[in-house]
Amino acid sequence: MAFTSCLHRVQRGLSTVELVHSSHPRWPLPPGRSHLSPTIQISVLDSSFNPPTLAHLALASVLPPSPPPPANSPDTPLAAHPSQVDFDARLLLLSVRNADKQLKPGDATYEQRMEMMVLLAQDLAHTRSRTLHAAQTSPQESSAHEPNIAVAIIDEPTFVGKSALLLDFLRNRISDLYSTPGISLPPESPSPRESINTEPPYPYPKLTFLMGTDTIIRFFATRYYASEEAMKAALHRFLSPAENDSRIVCARRSSQGVSREQEETAETLLPEFVRDIAPADRITFVDIGEKECAFSSSEVREKIAKGDEGWRVMVTPRVASYIEQHGLYSRT
Repeated sequence: MAFTSCLHRVQRGLSTVELVHSSHPRWPLPPGRSHLSPTIQISVLDSSFNPPTLAHLALASVLPPSPPPPANSPDTPLAAHPSQVDFDARLLLLSVRNADKQLKPGDATYEQRMEMMVLLAQDLAHTRSRTLHAAQTSPQESSAHEPNIAVAIIDEPTFVGKSALLLDFLRNRISDLYSTPGISLPPESPSPRESINTEPPYPYPKLTFLMGTDTIIRFFATRYYASEEAMKAALHRFLSPAENDSRIVCARRSSQGVSREQEETAETLLPEFVRDIAPADRITFVDIGEKECAFSSSEVREKIAKGDEGWRVMVTPRVASYIEQHGLYSRT
């Protein structure tokens, strides 16, 4: 019932973003401790989740791109460069107005997708906890990296629009959280944008959108924009440090409907294309696993409709149990 209320508020324009689940009430701030950095790095996995698959789980688990190592010198050995850090928070996002995909007969409803996204968030929290605890060197390090995950919905079809709405939502949420007694402020530092300077200085959200090569090809397709110039202007707003300052981490996928040649072309040409719009480091390509990169929601639906039990290895046990209990995607 709560999910239905959230859906109605977004679809009726009563709110731009609805947080339907979070691992703790302080999200995106870390649980149980102060956030002392001037920024909060948040990964955003925006998908249709129809249903969530192990590919979604693998992509939601990726780490930020490693910073480049310092130049070799007698005073700065290569081994001394900083180790890879994690995102401060993660967000699973569902748009209830997709530019490409409308609800079809047999699809999971938006409410059902939200319920499966919460299950995926729980699986993600378990996966991250297990990984972090295995890598911990001290109890303090473990407690400083507890999973920090949320699920939200938005009524906006484009990534450019989503980044703007999310930034506004997150700035307001962070401001509200810092008005709560007992939450320490970060050290004062210049705001990335003069127009949003606040007193006292709240940490500023930075978004990294996670997507597959099938999605990034659509993101850079002129057919989704009024013109090529309109596309470049929109991408500049999305990627430029002076605007939304968003980044993209793209997983290499073996996708239905996208040839390997198209995927290789995207990885080769997109960073060069972006260089004319924003810093080239705005896009990073990663691997997510040999099996996971081939899984897709559409194949899960097709296998279920055909009575092929092979779909079970493509989703988590929680999601598989939910699909069974609700008879999703079956033609009978």
